[in-house]
Amino acid sequence: MNNLWKIYEKEPLEFINSLIHVPSMQRLKDTGMNCGVEYTAFDFFSNIVPYSRYQHSIGVALIVYHFSHDFRQTVAGLLHDIATPIFAHTIDFYHQDHLKQESTELDTKKVIEQDALLVSLLHEYHLTIEDVCNYYLYPLADNESPKLSADRLEYTLGNMYSYGFCDLEMIQMIYKDLKVNDKKDELIFKHEDKAVLFTRMMLKCSHVYICDEDRYAMQYLSYVIKKAVDRGVVKEDDFYLQEKSFIDLLIKDKEIKQLWDDFRQLSCVYKGKNKEFFCKQIPAKKRYIDVYVENKGRISKINKEMAQEIQMFLVTNLSEYLWGKCE
Repeated sequence: MNNLWKIYEKEPLEFINSLIHVPSMQRLKDTGMNCGVEYTAFDFFSNIVPYSRYQHSIGVALIVYHFSHDFRQTVAGLLHDIATPIFAHTIDFYHQDHLKQESTELDTKKVIEQDALLVSLLHEYHLTIEDVCNYYLYPLADNESPKLSADRLEYTLGNMYSYGFCDLEMIQMIYKDLKVNDKKDELIFKHEDKAVLFTRMMLKCSHVYICDEDRYAMQYLSYVIKKAVDRGVVKEDDFYLQEKSFIDLLIKDKEIKQLWDDFRQLSCVYKGKNKEFFCKQIPAKKRYIDVYVENKGRISKINKEMAQEIQMFLVTNLSEYLWGKCE
């Protein structure tokens, strides 16, 4: 995944190199982008290229710098996921916030304040915590969905590569076609054909985010975590440990260890009600991007085929009950 960084920004950024070594950033090396689903035995997720929040965060910072050369925005982009808990958006399922997926974004300022080395480095760079704790202040880093921002661009390109949907050459071709719009609040494409290519790849990723295996695994894992909290095996404060350390706590309890082992062995998901297995209706947030093409407009307005494909994704039925097991 680190191969993407040289595409995002060719020149190494020394100030990033110092910031990424603080404890709160290093913790993200152990937090995956697939929210714990990569621990299961599902064929697709067992074969993806490992991709961490740490790699994603550096990628976002490099993209922000490439298009803005703004120090403050770049650091805010780097730190935007610093409060991500173990298993990332699975904790949104735990908090019953999985349709908005905002509960895991609430503690960014707190995490920064508690990292003394990070605070010291920010002071050295003449930055305040307020400058960098809310990347929503910087539209290039993050803007209103479904516009394209550095955050959405990076996790889309990163997942395209991690899932095996494309190679580095395609990513470079897409990236070179991007520019900042006149308002400096969105990344846009120069050419429609590149926008179409990106949209096709983006939708392939979007379907993964809401596939039965992904939704079921996250719901099941949140159930395991809730059980562990209720039994006093872990505390919510433990959500900010490294994932390996958190898992070590889980498996100290015999009952929770059995649930964790069952989760690890999940390999098949079926539709329909089944009282013998963990069975749920599992709605999900439908992530997508409606990119803008320079001098033309949104891809959904200028390209009928892409408009239809986006609409088909948005009306995907997620109301059926799901249950899973190992085979």
